This record gives sequence, structure tokens and C-alpha cells, in this order.
Amino acid sequence: MNKGMIKTLICLPLLLLPLLAFSEGEIFKVVDKDGNVTFTDQRPNDEAQPMDLPPLSVVETDIQVPAAPAEGAGAAVAEEDKPLTARELRRKFRDFRIRSPQPEETFWGTANSVVVSWGSSQPIPPEMSVMLFVDGEGQKAPAQGGVNLTLDRGEHQVYAELRDARNRRIVRTETVTFFVKQHSVNFNRPAVGSGNG
Repeated sequence: MNKGMIKTLICLPLLLLPLLAFSEGEIFKVVDKDGNVTFTDQRPNDEAQPMDLPPLSVVETDIQVPAAPAEGAGAAVAEEDKPLTARELRRKFRDFRIRSPQPEETFWGTANSVVVSWGSSQPIPPEMSVMLFVDGEGQKAPAQGGVNLTLDRGEHQVYAELRDARNRRIVRTETVTFFVKQHSVNFNRPAVGSGNG
């Protein structure tokens, strides 16, 4: 360290001393034989008189300082307002699934009508949506509930994707295979040519 820096480090506390000492009580100014000035809160001798310092200026304002929220309360409100990340949404809706139809379920005599429904244990917010895929064809669907489909007889497959407000896929259900069948008009009819005759 150079001498200038050492002098600065020595003088700095001496300059701050009057401010610190003022809050405690009286301030005394001491000048040594070399002309160095020191401020102290200790009376250097019996004849020493305290310095007469000007009063502090205080300016009052009308600015209202907001009260600090209870610890943790402000953070909780801020967390609730913050949208969930895609990772958090995946974790929250990981049990999103097709509820109806059941895997390998067969629908008989429903006039080819099938109700497909989906859901999660967590309520799905309205800003999210579902893309429903029936036999590979996609269609938009409400986030909650289900749809009534009219399908041809035969095997069908269905799955759903839950999407966020930005239309990003969050989760996808398992594919469910089901069957639509109708009773034939020829069911239990006697075979042609068989008669009593």
C-alpha cells in the first residue's frame, strides 16, 4: 500500500466519527501540535467545550409507504398469479386419461353412437384445450367432459392430447381400442332352404 492510501484510510474514520458520535451525544474537536484535527465523543480535557452543530434538516412528505406484507404472504400471491411451466403442467396432469370407452369395450345396439370422455384428478383450467384423435383424425374438444360420436361398425381407436393456452401438447393419453357392433337383421333367422316341407 502507498502512503496516500494509508492516509486516506486513517482520515476516513476520523471524518465519519462526528456523524456517529452525534447520535450518541456531545462532539469535541481536538487539534494536535501538528495541526491534525480529530473529532471525538470523549472530553479531551476539563476546559474543552462541545461543538455547536447545526440541527438536522427533516423534510416530511405525503408519500405513503406501503406496509410490508406478512412474511410469505406476498410470495404466495405472486406464485399463484404466475402461470405454471410446461413441466409443472405435465406433473399436475400426469393422470390425464380416456375415461370412456374402456379398452376393448364393445358397443352393441347403440345406433353407432359412442360417448368418449376424458379427465384428470385435477380440475382442468378453461384456458387449456383437448385435441381428440379418433382413428387418427384430430378434432378440437372442450377441456372438460366428453363428446358423442357416431361411428361406423368395426374397430376404432381413440386418444386425447391436453394442450396449454399456447397450444403446446402437455400430456397424451394411452390409445384406447374399442368396437362398435350392431345386431344383424339375419341374427337368429332360420337358414334359407331349411323347412318342414
